[in-house]
Amino acid sequence: MNVRIPKKINKFEIIGYLGNGAFGFVFHAFDPYLKVDRAIKLIRVPDPNKFVQAIREAQTLEKCRHKHIVDVKEVNVTIYEGNPHVYIAMEYLANGSVQNRIEKRFVSIYESIKIIEEALLGLEHAHNNDILHRDIKPGNILIGNSGEAKLSDFGLAIDYHIDPPDTFGYRPHQPLEVIQGSPMNKLSDIYAMGVTFYRLLNNVEKMDFDFKSVDEWEKAVKRKKYPKRIYLLHIPNKVIKIVNKAIHNSTTTRFQNTTQFRQALEKIKISIDWRPIDENCWVGNGYEIVKYSNRNGWIIDFKKNGRRIKEKCSKHLSENDAEELFYKIIRDTTI
Repeated sequence: MNVRIPKKINKFEIIGYLGNGAFGFVFHAFDPYLKVDRAIKLIRVPDPNKFVQAIREAQTLEKCRHKHIVDVKEVNVTIYEGNPHVYIAMEYLANGSVQNRIEKRFVSIYESIKIIEEALLGLEHAHNNDILHRDIKPGNILIGNSGEAKLSDFGLAIDYHIDPPDTFGYRPHQPLEVIQGSPMNKLSDIYAMGVTFYRLLNNVEKMDFDFKSVDEWEKAVKRKKYPKRIYLLHIPNKVIKIVNKAIHNSTTTRFQNTTQFRQALEKIKISIDWRPIDENCWVGNGYEIVKYSNRNGWIIDFKKNGRRIKEKCSKHLSENDAEELFYKIIRDTTI
């Protein structure tokens, strides 16, 4: 996307382009008065009557101040490319989004759980303040300066006690009941967080959304083909069960609130934070598991701090057996 980057927006000196949200562009800026970096979101307001609608995201962020929600600093009006815009100044988070993280490197089970737990704390706070997010995805979870996850981009958020209910939201993460015409609610936010968790665990950069019709989309979701209930081999079954509950088609089977979802994750205690070096070698917390072949078949070596743990080592394996045992050991030692 070609975006003209202005030199200044009011007092803010623009450093670069960060991306675009639901209703505007986002720039990296510098506040010369406070000597701090900011993220500036520009929202075009060609109709003065739409001003209140344009500042709603800032009002929502102000209402939902929380450690795990991006912090709003200021809202004002400016002229950009000859047109009136609202700008929202927010804390600048140099670590970027979870989407950036998936695109750059492997995201482990431990890291995935931590991110979703913290994002759920932010979503729980929003829900407690009568706010539906409606746009939960990896690109809208930012990583704070201390490594904490922060829910961001409330451009599609609504107050479910005031605003009329509808089905408008991020379509690739919408549950079956919304596709079938039910309005979005807390359970649809939970589903979207579940799909986000699914993507983190499986390191899915993009959810392909190329359905030719709503019927085709509905059928794929109903048959659990979208997202596919296929998981990478290193993921333990206990973790998979939590994801499948969060994205269950039945609203009565799904987690009924963010607290239930978060507490299920909190019960998962990670013993080894496994990460791949390559397809034949994984490491974590001083442990290493390696599979390799010689003339007598495949061998699995399991080490802790460089010392072999004999009971978890094997030899004379077929390639298929080695592959199966390799990932079983990883799954069994993760939790």
